[in-house]
Amino acid sequence: MKKGSKPGDLGEANRMLILNCLRLKGSMSKADLARELGMSFPAVSANVKILIEQGRVRESGEGDNSLGRKSTLLSFNEEMGVVVGVDIGRFWIRAMAADLMGKVLSYVKVPAVPKDDGNELHNIVADVIRQALKESQKPEEDILCIGIGLPGVIRDDTILLAPYFPDINLKEFRNYIEEEFDTELILENSVNMGAIGELSQGAGKGCDNFIVINYGVGVGSALVLNGKIYSGSHNAAGEIGYMVAEPMKLRDSFEEVGVLESIISKEKIEKFISHDNFQKEVELLVEKYRSNDLYVRSVLDEISINIGITLINLCAALDLETVIISGGLGTAFGSVFMETWRSMLVKHIPFPPKIVLSELGNKECVLGAIHRSIEHLFVTKNII
Repeated sequence: MKKGSKPGDLGEANRMLILNCLRLKGSMSKADLARELGMSFPAVSANVKILIEQGRVRESGEGDNSLGRKSTLLSFNEEMGVVVGVDIGRFWIRAMAADLMGKVLSYVKVPAVPKDDGNELHNIVADVIRQALKESQKPEEDILCIGIGLPGVIRDDTILLAPYFPDINLKEFRNYIEEEFDTELILENSVNMGAIGELSQGAGKGCDNFIVINYGVGVGSALVLNGKIYSGSHNAAGEIGYMVAEPMKLRDSFEEVGVLESIISKEKIEKFISHDNFQKEVELLVEKYRSNDLYVRSVLDEISINIGITLINLCAALDLETVIISGGLGTAFGSVFMETWRSMLVKHIPFPPKIVLSELGNKECVLGAIHRSIEHLFVTKNII
């Protein structure tokens, strides 16, 4: 289903209001819509008639009014198109197809490309999108928007500060996907997408101010302040891997892998993890810690303290409601050190936030890409 032009007259603007009202507030009668939107009943009736003819709204039953003839309830037709979310990670590329209310219709994942094989990324991403569509039993022409989460800082169709990611020409990648599927493409930092996923249906739901710390091969974070993603002046907010917790770690010059990231990810963890089976290796590492392997305990205890100091500084500066820990290492180590981090916060800041582990099973980014795509359609009015 291809997109129409942006609303250019009052009728189209009114139809957009009706559509969004039904999407956000559920089924309503024409009289309900007129009261809710402050629109005349004849205007509502005329625009609803057009929306039903277009397949954007459907009749969905009778109202429960006690007097007179039963009113007809109207609903947003979430099945009039699909959105696709993609998470391009270090080890896996995940894709989901969903309806326009965010209901997941399919989910697939395939192994990611090696770091030095960025040219293959275009085809692999297109293939995984088609796999998700095939499992959802939806045709390509039903795609209204695709959202993709990528590591690093995205500026002017360029990826910066992503040392563990294949080198790609982002402009070529964007053009390829948009032309391949004849649809809009939203590109966003993957941790930001993950925060949108947590805000929409994870541990951040109902929170106005929280941070997601994604700790895997690298470490990054995403900030939600006053209910919105905060990207900073250079789209680089949340790059906590560059934080410095102690004077002895100060450097003479800039390096792409930050001080904190080298302390808790690269220099220490790679001694134990080959990445052949990342999740299994992390589980074994935690088992060694719990069984009192002295060397593993000394390494992980040091990492835990550095993470705790980072949390103290972040929460003291931002006054957050919640800290959400995600990622393979984050959730594994959080199961061991959560009480340590909570204790450190209580002892150092006046209003310690809640700290929780993500419960979205490494799907927070791809779910965020789904919800980001849906919101884009309504904000830009390209759903009309």
